Amino acid sequence: MITSPRLRLRTLGRLCVLTSFLLQQPAAAAILTPAPAVHDVDWSSSPLDLNLRGLNGELFRFRCPSGKARPGQVIGSGPYTDGSSICAAAVHAGVLKAANGGIVTIEIRPGEAHYDASYSHFIQSESYQGFWSGSFLVMAPDAVERPPSAARGPRASAG
Repeated sequence: MITSPRLRLRTLGRLCVLTSFLLQQPAAAAILTPAPAVHDVDWSSSPLDLNLRGLNGELFRFRCPSGKARPGQVIGSGPYTDGSSICAAAVHAGVLKAANGGIVTIEIRPGEAHYDASYSHFIQSESYQGFWSGSFLVMAPDAVERPPSAARGPRASAG
């Protein structure tokens, strides 16, 4: 299916030729491989920035450098909005220490009706009192597989 065609009209003498081609869209982010692969991020990287929204139930692992969270980087208390910093949320959740950095696993989730603020591990998260379309949970770095009984969000069927 062509979603963004651009049409070009070319004249050859009296014959007009109409050609169509797809606009080449720049990739906003590289396609990330789910866990157990580990991807390097910085303190401003969020699941939304990495185009992970809608991959509900998928686990991703990230390597955060040492650093420091800035005010406003974390929204929610777990789940977090997918616009929140992965590294800052990991510190807020107690999975990482900012001074050390390290590896964190997140699970992509559907959006929530609201997100509550809290103070945890020297980070004050913010609240959001409206619906936000995507969320994530922070998990321990070795949380790559879950028991079969663990509930996952809805998945699109192939085919």
